[in-house]
Amino acid sequence: MPNAFFELRKQGARGTDSMVADVMRHLYSRQYLGKTLIISEQPMIIFSTARKQWLKLARTIQKQRASTLNAEKLLKYTHTISHMQHMRFSIKRPLDEPDAEVYFLHPKDLELPPQCLSLYLLTELSPRFAAQLASELPDQSLLIDYQQSKEWRTFGLLPKHQLEGHVTEQWQRLKNFLARHELDANAFLSTNQGYGDALDDALDTLLGGDSHTFLSFAGEFQRALELARPLRLNRETRQHYDGVILLAHRVQALSPGPFLQQFIQVYNEDDTYFLYDTQRGRLVSPNLTELITKHQRAGRAHLARAIQLVSSL
Repeated sequence: MPNAFFELRKQGARGTDSMVADVMRHLYSRQYLGKTLIISEQPMIIFSTARKQWLKLARTIQKQRASTLNAEKLLKYTHTISHMQHMRFSIKRPLDEPDAEVYFLHPKDLELPPQCLSLYLLTELSPRFAAQLASELPDQSLLIDYQQSKEWRTFGLLPKHQLEGHVTEQWQRLKNFLARHELDANAFLSTNQGYGDALDDALDTLLGGDSHTFLSFAGEFQRALELARPLRLNRETRQHYDGVILLAHRVQALSPGPFLQQFIQVYNEDDTYFLYDTQRGRLVSPNLTELITKHQRAGRAHLARAIQLVSSL
């Protein structure tokens, strides 16, 4: 049986609107993960309320985008807003509307969409339906139970903290890889001028020959992070995670091959060094020659060469 997980959750206040608002905030952190199913006794009402709450969240992100001039944050917010606006909600069964991302169904219409990695349970299920649901959940999926009426371990599901433990394991693997290249994740915590130098030095090292291996480790870590979301992290841990994902984003932008959106959903550092223009599909800078010269003088030959190569494409 595949490893599926469960989370017992309570909304902050009473009422349908409050519960649905909590579901949408939870889903916001998992929106890039496959399909979503929301099971309730009143799917039409939940559907209508959920759309309103989702649009409210999107407007909040739009306000955040309007309040920053940071290029990397602008890219992140724009990508998130676009994704949220294009997500399709449906009260039809997955077979009837296979292109939707979020489904709202009654228990009697229970039908899991393919790759359903987030399932929200807003009503109590009979033991038969609960057993059926648990047996059909895909590997790595998460069931979020707002009723807390079942002992999901008896149905073979694992507690969410095991997913969170996998994040820690992947983080240690990534840190070990960095250490083998004499790079320390702690260097990305500082907010002073040395912060940019630390990232630039790390970029130069990784672009010197092991960038693909680093991106592979970073991708596995980010996947574990997405599957375990939402996570409660202290500020220092979050900064560690964001700093390394930001590093992966820059390594990817400066590596040969097509640019992907893979590493723009996690980091939120206040940092203005960004080079890739997704609209024009190439690197841009107010003065690329000056930037290249700066890195050459600092001894970052690999970084200077990468910027020169990609900017010429």
